[in-house]
Amino acid sequence: MAYNRRDQIGHWVTKEQRTQRPCTHACCRGYRAHPKNYPIILPDRTLRRATDEDLQAHFHRVSRSETPSARKAEAQILHEMARRDREEDKRNARATARAARSQEREVEYERIKLDAEARTNGHLVNATGRARGISDAEILTGREDIFHRYATDEARDYFAAHPRPTASHFRGKDTRVVERATEYRRKKRGVVSRHGGGRTGGQRGGPGR
Repeated sequence: MAYNRRDQIGHWVTKEQRTQRPCTHACCRGYRAHPKNYPIILPDRTLRRATDEDLQAHFHRVSRSETPSARKAEAQILHEMARRDREEDKRNARATARAARSQEREVEYERIKLDAEARTNGHLVNATGRARGISDAEILTGREDIFHRYATDEARDYFAAHPRPTASHFRGKDTRVVERATEYRRKKRGVVSRHGGGRTGGQRGGPGR
């Protein structure tokens, strides 16, 4: 009869073998028992993917046996469950830390917002920005080019000395707004050259007066 299906371990079989009896497949060679759902000693991949309920059920099964393999399986399962407990503790600690940082950011944002509104009498957005629907939040935390374009003079003065409560601020960067340098003015016609060669761009048809 052909081997037409696999058992829980992955062996090709024609019928189920008796549980807790030596396995006669070539891979086992009669040295280990053939369990109901798992091999006694679980492969690492199976161990990591098994649910807590499956591991508990497997532990109860192997605990009824008195073989050395059963004791090793118990230690393996206990070690895996302890590892999962440690990982869960780490995840909980990270989640708690993230929640605490988020709350601190919210408190700091509200503090800066209220102080800015008080110092500017609530005037954060200039007339052009209000006409275009720019909100106070965009002046507080939006892109810097939005701030330079639509912030009031009072807001500019305030945030020149105080940080804007942006994501960069909460990563420890200095977010005080520095006024942009003005563009260089074009040279006027008739300005004396640096090299003293007379007037640049003078009138046509002869030297200047």
